[in-house]
Amino acid sequence: MKSTETSPSAQVLNTSQPEEFDLVILGGGTGSTIAAWTFAGEGKRVAVVERKYIGGSCPNIACLPSKNIIHSAKVASYFRRSEEFGITHDGFTIEMSGVGDRKRKMVVGLNEMYMENLPEDGRRVHFGNGPVPGSENGGSHPGRWDHTSTAGRECDR
Repeated sequence: MKSTETSPSAQVLNTSQPEEFDLVILGGGTGSTIAAWTFAGEGKRVAVVERKYIGGSCPNIACLPSKNIIHSAKVASYFRRSEEFGITHDGFTIEMSGVGDRKRKMVVGLNEMYMENLPEDGRRVHFGNGPVPGSENGGSHPGRWDHTSTAGRECDR
């Protein structure tokens, strides 16, 4: 499985030198990805800090992989009931490794799509943690920030 960290098309921030961005987004989920695409499309310099799953949990480990496996189960169910549809067969087996491979191929394809769109619209991705200066998690980030918006509420520095 191809890792997003090693994707050749990704512009991944691996520098200790301070950089200036118009917007830094913590978390690479669906909402963050849409926000990054939108602001980068308006000419803003955008950095996305993501711990692990670009695109969020839905396309990587939750919604879409589950639906992919459920679809395989539906196909097996239809095949098992094929005589109802006028189709005869001599039997079949389900290769769970093939079901898993199909799911992984879908996830890799989605990750590659997210990563390949990065250079086109001016976004950059940094894989790691993004502690906010003065937060409970400690740490500081070399740079300046004037405004932040967090999951439903805003605060000014």
